[in-house]
This record gives sequence, C-alpha cells and structure tokens, in this order.
Amino acid sequence: MKNIIFLIVVVIGTNADFDASAQQDILNGHNSLRSQIAEGNYTVNGTKKPPATDMLEIKWDNEIQSKAQEYANTCPKGHSHRKGVGENLFYVLTSGSLGDLNQYGSSACSSWASEFQVDGWPSNNLTWDLFKSNIGHATQMAWAKTEYIGCGVKACNGTKDYPREVVVVCQYSPQGNVLYQNIYESGPTCSDCENGTSCATATGLCV
Repeated sequence: MKNIIFLIVVVIGTNADFDASAQQDILNGHNSLRSQIAEGNYTVNGTKKPPATDMLEIKWDNEIQSKAQEYANTCPKGHSHRKGVGENLFYVLTSGSLGDLNQYGSSACSSWASEFQVDGWPSNNLTWDLFKSNIGHATQMAWAKTEYIGCGVKACNGTKDYPREVVVVCQYSPQGNVLYQNIYESGPTCSDCENGTSCATATGLCV
C-alpha cells in the first residue's frame, strides 16, 4: 500500500465527525506538547526550551468543531481564511483503505508537533523568517494564549494513483501565529496565568 502525507500551514466522500475518543486524543496531543514546554521539559536539537509562565490548557469547543467540520466537508485544497481563528490542515493520500477516520486526529497532531524536531525552533518570537521555516503547525499547537480547539475530518476523492484522501481541519481560538508576538512567555512554570485561571501543578498548564 502506498501512502503520501501532505501538510499545509495556512477533495467527495463520507461525512464523519471525530467521536469523543478521537476528540480526547487530539486534546491529549496538544496538551502533552504544551505541558512539556510549560514545565521546561521540551528539547529541540539537544537544547531544552525554557518553561512557560502562561501556557493555557487547550479545551474542545463544539462550535469551533462544527465550523471546522463544515469546512472539511468541502474537501478543501487550502486554508479557509476564517476570521478570528487559527487553522491547521493535514492530508493523507492513499491507494489502500482509509480505515477508521478517527485515527487521523492523533496522526495530524503527531505530524504537526514533529515540525519542531525536523526544522528546529530557534526563537520564541514569531518573526517572519521563523514563520516561513515550516513550523507553523507546531507553533499554533504551542501558542500559549490559544485556549479552544475544534476539528473536523473528511474522506475525499484523491488522485488517479492515490484515489482516496483524508483531510483533517483543526481551528483554534484565540488564533495563534501572530507575527512578532511571543509564542509563549518564558519564566517560572505557570507563574503568570491569566485572570480566571490557575496553575494545574500536575501539568504546568493554566486551567
């Protein structure tokens, strides 16, 4: 079986929402990365990133999920440019069976997070050069001020050689990847949680 995976930072088939278990897998994929960063335990190219003072725990939002699924159902080839939200896209093309679409949520998270390890993370400030360095999915996952996520998945028509395609759309609020802002604030773990949140000592996240 041949597989191709496509990622885009910024396709007619079966409708299917992520089930509750898949939603939790997506949350775990994000919050595991965020917790490692927040606690100062995340290493890139042999160097530990400093801990985060303000890393929020990501929560699932059904309204965002509905919009993300609605967009996934169009089998998109690029970003929705929906105002006020961040967006990560993930594609798989295959000549074999797609299997259970719920599996692709965690696959998307793993691929997005791996960008830090593949392409590095030299700066905590999102400069234009950093944004262009192919880590935009990962920086959205790690964006400290993002608090809510919703994702959709769709089986779509592929190409002649790879006739089956899956697209995953995750949307985020507040949106991340704002140029010239810090991805997170470095300092003692969850020492500056925003008003209305407090430190979860088990994870280092603000909840």
